[in-house]
Amino acid sequence: MKKPLLALALSFLLIASSGARTWTSSDGSRTFEGEIRSYDANTKTVSVLASGRIITFTVEKLSEDDIAYVKEWEVAQTAPDPSELLASSVVGRAVLKAKLHRLDGKRFKSAEMEKAPEYYILYYSASW
Repeated sequence: MKKPLLALALSFLLIASSGARTWTSSDGSRTFEGEIRSYDANTKTVSVLASGRIITFTVEKLSEDDIAYVKEWEVAQTAPDPSELLASSVVGRAVLKAKLHRLDGKRFKSAEMEKAPEYYILYYSASW
């Protein structure tokens, strides 16, 4: 039970951290904004979307922080889908069957889950 929850939490962190970031050259002299698109471990090449075009280069041209980011990104790509993890546990199945509501103006209305959501938010409160 702990492993799926840990993987789910890790997936959320990595999903939240994905997107455009500042990339720095290995010598620190140049930077650019871009979003990672792919990494090929065999050729050690990274493809980044920057200014509307794909730039491909080897990881040796990146700073140590960027190389670490690429490796973390690669691990995140092979991580299991969080919705599959949730559906595979007893608690997850209960969450997926839960009664849902959405805010429509100033009123709450019933809602149904049409597809697996990208994010889950669990709010738990206790009053002692």
